[in-house]
Amino acid sequence: MITDKRQFCRIPFVAGSSIAWQEKRQEAELVDVSLKGALLKLDEPLPYQRGDSCTVSIELAHSDITIVFDAEIAHLRGASVGVKLTTIDIDSMIHLRNLLELNTADPEQIRKELSFLHAEE
Repeated sequence: MITDKRQFCRIPFVAGSSIAWQEKRQEAELVDVSLKGALLKLDEPLPYQRGDSCTVSIELAHSDITIVFDAEIAHLRGASVGVKLTTIDIDSMIHLRNLLELNTADPEQIRKELSFLHAEE
């Protein structure tokens, strides 16, 4: 039996994004996102390694809002990169929370996860 260790629900959300790593920036497509990370699809695999630090930018269509956070490479599968959020500014966190609440059937779950995240700190 396989168990999912995630405590934060991932919300499918397609958006333009980019990942900056070792002074290089690669365009990507956001596949899904949570309060603790994201899955990005790149045009081609890059030589990232698990544990590498990076910065992720998510551009919200039809607005001037960009969610930016520092992250760590959590896993690599071909041209897909899973990242774990490490730091985020308050404005980006508010936009991320709003994005998640507006794109889930259970906004209360996002609020619970945010409370849990705050309690972890």
